[in-house]
Amino acid sequence: MAIPAGTRLIAKAACLLLGLACFITINGVVANPFGARRSLLGGAIFDITKFEAKADGITDNALSIIRAWKAACQSPGAAKVVIPRGNFMAGEVILAGPCVGQTILEIQGTLLANPDPSSYTGGSWIMLQKVDNVVVTGGGTINGQGKNVWQYAGGDSPLPVSLVFQTVGNGKLHNLRFVDSMGFHSKVTDSHDISVEHLTITAPANSPNTDGIHLSSSKNVKITDCVIGTGDDCVSVGHGTLNTDIARITCGPGHGMSIGSLGKRVDETDLNGLRITNCTLIGTTNGESKVKISNARFINIKGSSISPVAVSLSCSSAVPCEGIQLENIDLVPSGKKGPLTSACSHAKLLIKGIQKPATPINCA
Repeated sequence: MAIPAGTRLIAKAACLLLGLACFITINGVVANPFGARRSLLGGAIFDITKFEAKADGITDNALSIIRAWKAACQSPGAAKVVIPRGNFMAGEVILAGPCVGQTILEIQGTLLANPDPSSYTGGSWIMLQKVDNVVVTGGGTINGQGKNVWQYAGGDSPLPVSLVFQTVGNGKLHNLRFVDSMGFHSKVTDSHDISVEHLTITAPANSPNTDGIHLSSSKNVKITDCVIGTGDDCVSVGHGTLNTDIARITCGPGHGMSIGSLGKRVDETDLNGLRITNCTLIGTTNGESKVKISNARFINIKGSSISPVAVSLSCSSAVPCEGIQLENIDLVPSGKKGPLTSACSHAKLLIKGIQKPATPINCA
């Protein structure tokens, strides 16, 4: 329906009088001259294609994504960066805060990592840094195109993590698909009050160091309702984590739910308050730990293991694990492998319910 001419004149006059940017409402969306749209429900929308991003799968759109993020981050009130449907290639992207209000990164299409390893100067592909009240979602795909660089795994520098939350507070990562990361698929570090849910993470079983979700130096993290199958840990919990809940994860192939890769650095801090419940493991192996772990609970874990030692609790003799609860563990061999066993050292255990395989009596 056409807007009466008089109404347009009044709107224009009001904008000139107040010295403000003029916002015109069209079909429920408010447009402004700074590359953003503002929904009447609240929140400016910053589409990366308005910042010259091209969905051709060839152009490196890193700068376009960063420019859209900066505009959203500085926008008053809630703001959303939209990566629409299509294939958008990008190299290293650092999305830094602090931001004025809540910021949402909505990935509707597919992000493709730049296949040139020289595109990355740090340990990440996409990093959200020093941001509070951030949401990453959208139903799209983050494809690390790791096949291009896995041959370099194990070198002096770790391969880039697909998505990193670093120094993030009150963040949410959900409803996305991760494929073939170069290094880890996702990582949460130095952060607090983080929710990770409804992710699908896939990489070949022989892909190196492609952990699904890695945590370190973070507190109050919840990881739920994810399907993860990679060449390494489905979920790995590193040093300095406090109050972590992991539930309803379908894991495999991979190394299972690992409290591992610890004890390598002198400045590591202890891990406390880990709860893993109602998870299914399919054809997984296991990991181990070398620093003090306390108050870790593994409850209602079922599935299959390709390792003959299905449950391995290998703790430090200097700082034994304390308060380790195993409740209703039900694992069977994968394929035609023989009976499963478990191993334990330097841990104080609380055993409840079903234990398949049987837990060692002596865990000294």
